[in-house]
Amino acid sequence: MFVIAPLKAHIFDPEYTKMITDAKLRNRIMLRIIDLMSLTRSDGRRNSRRGRISYANLGINQMGSVYEALLSYRGFIAEHTLFEVKRAGDSFNELDVGYFVSEEELDQYTEEERVYFTNDEGKKKLHMYEKGHFIYRLAGREREKSASYYTPEVLTKCLVKYALKELIEGKTADGILNLTICEPAMGSAAFLNEAINQLAEAYIDRKQKETGEMIPAQDRLKELQKVKMFIADRNVYGIDLNPVAVELAEVSLWLNTIFKGGLVPWFGTQLVNGNSLIGARRQCYRTDLLTATAKGMRWYENAPDRVPLGTKRQVRKQVYHFLLGDTGMASYSDKVIKSLEPDNIKQMVQWNKRFNAPYDDEDLVTLLRLSTAIDDLWEAQINLRKQVGEKTQDALSVYGHNDNSTDSHTTIRQKDKILSELYKSEHMKNAGPYARLKFAMDYWCALWFWPIDKADLLPSRSEFFFDMSLILEGTMASVNVRDDVKGGQLSLFPTEMEQMAMDIIDTYGTDTVVDIPALRAANPRLNLAYEIAEQNHFMHWELEFADLFAERGGFDLVIGNPPWVKIQWNEQGILSDCNPLFAVKKLTATQTAHYREAALTSNHTRVMYFSEYKSMSGKQDFLNATQNYPLLKGQQTNLYKCFLPQAWQYGSEYGASAFIHLDGIFDDPRADVLRAVLYSKLKYHFKFQNEKLLFDIMHTRSYSANVYANSQKCINFDCIFDLYDPITIDECYEGAISDTVPGIKDGKGNWNTHGHPKRIVHVTKKELLLFANVFDNSDEWKTAR
Repeated sequence: MFVIAPLKAHIFDPEYTKMITDAKLRNRIMLRIIDLMSLTRSDGRRNSRRGRISYANLGINQMGSVYEALLSYRGFIAEHTLFEVKRAGDSFNELDVGYFVSEEELDQYTEEERVYFTNDEGKKKLHMYEKGHFIYRLAGREREKSASYYTPEVLTKCLVKYALKELIEGKTADGILNLTICEPAMGSAAFLNEAINQLAEAYIDRKQKETGEMIPAQDRLKELQKVKMFIADRNVYGIDLNPVAVELAEVSLWLNTIFKGGLVPWFGTQLVNGNSLIGARRQCYRTDLLTATAKGMRWYENAPDRVPLGTKRQVRKQVYHFLLGDTGMASYSDKVIKSLEPDNIKQMVQWNKRFNAPYDDEDLVTLLRLSTAIDDLWEAQINLRKQVGEKTQDALSVYGHNDNSTDSHTTIRQKDKILSELYKSEHMKNAGPYARLKFAMDYWCALWFWPIDKADLLPSRSEFFFDMSLILEGTMASVNVRDDVKGGQLSLFPTEMEQMAMDIIDTYGTDTVVDIPALRAANPRLNLAYEIAEQNHFMHWELEFADLFAERGGFDLVIGNPPWVKIQWNEQGILSDCNPLFAVKKLTATQTAHYREAALTSNHTRVMYFSEYKSMSGKQDFLNATQNYPLLKGQQTNLYKCFLPQAWQYGSEYGASAFIHLDGIFDDPRADVLRAVLYSKLKYHFKFQNEKLLFDIMHTRSYSANVYANSQKCINFDCIFDLYDPITIDECYEGAISDTVPGIKDGKGNWNTHGHPKRIVHVTKKELLLFANVFDNSDEWKTAR
């Protein structure tokens, strides 16, 4: 007799797999799936044999690669017979974007725009999908929207290696074990997993040197996995806009760190579904800016001052920025949109003018009072996260480090309940500090994304203040700490849960109540703000990770490959989701206007059209606002640029950040303000040409791997150019100087991947001054291109 211990993880929890559990597949379908997953496809030749597919070497990175690709696909069931169409002159590829039209619409497309295939009888047939057929294809804009281009493993290893080189130098083993890592656009957590791997190896190597004791060879793998589990469970954080990515990251981190007899890690307070770039911050404006009328002196024309957690706001002179308006809120300027909704746009323009007028003395009294409430809630939030951490913690001692923390002895489901009810205040009659602050911050963010057809619900300034008071301060009432779900009693281990509830309530007081569901039900304006937040996943860094910022000042390493996407309005791309004609045909402006008018007669298309415009415009205005991204003022909005100031702001004083991104910021004449800060932090700049197609983008595109250090005080960084493979970088730093410096191509005409120490260009103020003189005939070395 033997016992198999259950793996109580989300991936195996019936509550998380309802769709799979309820799916009824016929045996022949299951056998077909197993067959396709077990054997290669037949190549069509006689006597050829199908090969066996081995998954033995399938790793976390390969799983992540599959996931990143699947993000761009969309499945649907044909409601009626559909025919596939394409652009004239394009060859058909079932892995490319698919466009489908009904039989009635097929006449609008030429023979060259229709997709044909040759059947078994050698006859040419239209590519047709009958009613009820499941179609799973690359969707027109899904990849563009998700920006899901998976980072090759060699680049991931390279970036992590040189980022950690800055961090672990001079640190003890325990110092290495204590480093925190955040991946702000994590996808499948490829960079987090690689950082865990390299940190675990570095910790064990250094601990062995410090103690003089070696781990027996047969035990090293298990000890390594335990260290990896410790790092993942305690020090890893991630953010992604896609909720599926958060679930996959949880699984990939577990699989990467799993060991026999090990715990199932719980990442409820570490992995967040949110938009890393759009949220409120712990920043304040001086009150004198709020009453200013002169151009250039008004608050929204200036950057707010950061008030780090652990420091105090000037209670009579500073107001939190998310209590104030901005001229970018609900600001929609597209001519077509204006012509389609003239009355609502006019109403929004008038609202914006009133909402951003200078504040008077009475307003300042209210703003300062609300800011004090925010101070108290933020302190309570720090304590709340600590309490939740203690109640959900799993003790784990590793080689050379005894864990003195108390094991909470809670299951995954119990941890989830603590997170949802006692932390997020779901199903609770009185919201805790997290829920109050989040709703207030979400409300402010929602004003940037307000639906055009809901202009009448925009709050006046007094209404906004009143709403914020209800959210932050609440109304006088006794606190109900019980759960209404099961007869007024908390459904899991009530004694402990209720005691924890009382502990948390002691933190933020019992004299007021904030019943968020009741507020939403009674106030359509607040309900709309809540819905906008749910759609956009606003993410407030210093709220979500309040305890970390209070104790450490930020993350030790922020790393990743952020999306390289310009935020711009492409109405033909939007409309093609409903009518492929906009993508298949090359339409003139006049034709686009004609077909647009017809397309927007459909209520579904019109709703989607305005929703997409609102989303695009809201992001653009938020990211272009001086109060949100002052370093990017005047630049075109490409998302990767926004991640740089975010990483610098949310990194610790001695932290590092590392990103793979495009090189536009290094030569854009409008990026001078950003470059002035960037050069002062840059440690490594490795520029790649995509000739070897490491990325699924054009071979002529270039990009770079960059490492930044917050603690750096002067210009001092290394550059290597014309790279085609990361291995070249290692050879440049580790190679001998005996050979001659290799050229761009070798003797056989292949791209040269050999490194050489002399390929490293060391840049200081002197070199930047030279660049400024040569390229711009200028002495402005701080912003040199």
